[in-house]
Amino acid sequence: MYTSLQRIMVRLGAAILAFQQLNTVNGSPARLGGRHTVELWQATAEVTQAPAGVPEYYNKHLGRHPQPPSGIHVAAPKDRAAMNEELEGFADFTHEEVPQDMSRKSSIRAAVAPGYQSTVPVLQGVISALDPNQQSPLNTDQPSAFKAANSPYTPNGGLFDTGVIRTPLPTNKWWQNLVIEQGADPIHPYPYVVKCLANASTVGFPTFQASASAMTSNMAVDWQVGDSAGALTKRLVTGFDALGVTVKWSGKGQAGMTARFYKGLPFVTFEMAGVAPQLTTAHAILHVTPLGLTVNSYGAATAENATRLMRDIVEHPGMTQVALNDGSQWLVVSKPAVQWVQTGTGQLAPKAGTVFTGFVQLAHLGDNPAANLPVLQKYAGTYPTAGSVTYAKIQSSQAAGRTADIMYFYQTNTDGGQGADASHVYAPSAVPAGLQLLTLMLPHHVDLLVNASFVDPGLSGYRSAKGPLTAVAGNLITYCQPLDGAVSFEGLHAIGAGDRDAIRRQLAIDVNSAALNVTAPDPYFFGKGVAKIARLIQIAQEVDDAATAAALGARLVAYLGPWLTAHSNSDPLVYDATWGGIVSTAGLADASADFGQGRYNDHHFHYGYFLYAGAVLAKHNVTAFAPLREPLSQLLRDYANPSYADQLFPYMRHFDAFDGHSWAAGLFSFADGRNQESTGEAINAYYAAYLYATALGLQDTADFYEIVLNMEATSARRYWHPTLAQARAQYVAPFVHNAVGILWASKADYATFFGANPEYIYGIQMIPFTPATRLLLDAAWVTEAWCPPGGTCAGGMKPAAESAGSNGWAQFLYTALSVVDRATALANVAKCTPDDGNTLTNVLHWIATSGQQQTTA
Repeated sequence: MYTSLQRIMVRLGAAILAFQQLNTVNGSPARLGGRHTVELWQATAEVTQAPAGVPEYYNKHLGRHPQPPSGIHVAAPKDRAAMNEELEGFADFTHEEVPQDMSRKSSIRAAVAPGYQSTVPVLQGVISALDPNQQSPLNTDQPSAFKAANSPYTPNGGLFDTGVIRTPLPTNKWWQNLVIEQGADPIHPYPYVVKCLANASTVGFPTFQASASAMTSNMAVDWQVGDSAGALTKRLVTGFDALGVTVKWSGKGQAGMTARFYKGLPFVTFEMAGVAPQLTTAHAILHVTPLGLTVNSYGAATAENATRLMRDIVEHPGMTQVALNDGSQWLVVSKPAVQWVQTGTGQLAPKAGTVFTGFVQLAHLGDNPAANLPVLQKYAGTYPTAGSVTYAKIQSSQAAGRTADIMYFYQTNTDGGQGADASHVYAPSAVPAGLQLLTLMLPHHVDLLVNASFVDPGLSGYRSAKGPLTAVAGNLITYCQPLDGAVSFEGLHAIGAGDRDAIRRQLAIDVNSAALNVTAPDPYFFGKGVAKIARLIQIAQEVDDAATAAALGARLVAYLGPWLTAHSNSDPLVYDATWGGIVSTAGLADASADFGQGRYNDHHFHYGYFLYAGAVLAKHNVTAFAPLREPLSQLLRDYANPSYADQLFPYMRHFDAFDGHSWAAGLFSFADGRNQESTGEAINAYYAAYLYATALGLQDTADFYEIVLNMEATSARRYWHPTLAQARAQYVAPFVHNAVGILWASKADYATFFGANPEYIYGIQMIPFTPATRLLLDAAWVTEAWCPPGGTCAGGMKPAAESAGSNGWAQFLYTALSVVDRATALANVAKCTPDDGNTLTNVLHWIATSGQQQTTA
């Protein structure tokens, strides 16, 4: 008979034997050297010309796509359970667990993006400001103010679940490639690049190369994740939320696979049901090394320790380290644990070869596998199942201390579906290490994080097109967004007496100029024209010229009427009932017309100008504004709709809450993902939205737009307007500039869509000059960008302005210089011919109110 100790030792020995068997490699020997190519994978992008139908100005550095255009997807998410019925701990966490200065211990306006909570009740200082699951004050339940039409470019219902995702459809999301045309182009959930095929998903870890004019990523395809039995035959986008997108594969019988793609995750996770998993690589597999539980960590041979070991063998995810002949190493995680063996050239499958139900994760081990591996092992097995964003405005009497908390909430597979359970969300320090979500944050997040649990020793070798990524642990991640206290209809400074006289004199000249006539037939240039007049109305009011303001107001209403109420202009705006948006008639018929406006390019640029004009009218002439209110509100809802409940327009068409900025590109498929060129016009769009809501007295909505405006400006400064030190840190040499012309999901261009002149690259990030432009023009940045160190000023704004001569682009650069050198700016701006959206009156006003202050004797 066994003694008790003998029985314990037998059980422990059996557990150790099982553990050892689990970690035995018994597959085909790895082949050394060479590169095994899987025919399925070819380079995804020829850097040549744009796809057919893409506007001509999109022709630089674009991928060629032979597939014919056919469709797209996406609409409101499914209902979600309340994140926490009582939201207990929300205010406690915000004010007690995070060190704050006293100015932050004032009331919070929580503008809640779609996620777990459907409402934010008044609780311990938390005030519901904007619930996106409810109708916003902009939504009046009225029908479209514009004639309805149907787009000839129809959604491809074979790419998304039409039973869940319906009009109004998103058009500019970071994952839009999944549902455009044939869905063949990749998406970029950095640090990876992913393609979703009908029967599998590819996963690649791109590297970045650079020249002086572009930093580009290689379209890597390192793995294909699928099944060996051919059971998966169809994939659909089945849902999305504020941070990510869900893709499901189905096929024969009950076989299925699900992936939820979120940016910034070191693990790419695939849930499988009834699938024979197969991982296929285009590289040669050098080593397959099982990683298991460390027996020594279980201590003495006790019954308790033996039980723990046997339980963990079953419950802990299995981990395997795989080395490939391209020099990379990967971690493969699976639960239930399986033993991965090489079953063919470049193929891995479970040793048993049986049908699998569970999840599989892939993670690249970065540039230091030995150091990164234990960090990834610690957090393996946790992945998000839903995500949301909360914008919480911190009210303070101190303008310099006004901030907003931007909070990313992730519900994970390890929190029992509770999402807001205090042990997993509101008190991150209490979350067991094995259950925390590991996330890689962007540089602008790291600048502003307030409650992050930075991983120590961290992860290295992970990056995006925006720069290196930093590891943070926690299901709730918060960063503190400063809010500029000076953004309003007026400028930063009061107008001095001398400036006032100069502005009044120039205003009298500009109001009689033929350049003030608005004759443009398209929405972009027409919008610039009416916004130019609106700026003069605002300036006239500030310099006490009521008669000029009134005359210009009548002129503005006369221009807006045919576009917004009579619909008698030559290129009328119509409501596209196919996708859910307001587009030009020409753009609807021709994908290349009006800058691709009919395919939802640049709507925030175009309609931001309209909304600025509307905001000025609403502030200064309520009677004239009244008949224009509904069509203008619908233009605002088109590009910045704050409500998921809206039946006409999708939620926040352009804005990406994780990246903190908008994507301008719409229903065009690019291998490099979405892009944005003109950050100045994006800032103008949310500045106009903020002014419009303010003028209408919609304080909660204005709070939301003010937060978004400042987020857009923060990202613009970091990624489009970096200091040289930032550029060296976040981009790849020799791509080191004070300005980026076009930023894509996976690359950066020192160029614009209309030319590579430096004055274009700098200037397009500034226009139009309004009080909000000051958010972009930090004095230290202007000083460095005007004449970078080195004496020659090569690549700076100074030689760019001198080369441009006396055109509107030169005037923009000299106007920007006024932040640090008022005298030189004034000496040059009057020599320049203004851009079609600008006037010398506006330039003089901007220098007076937002530039370097005039010194007095």
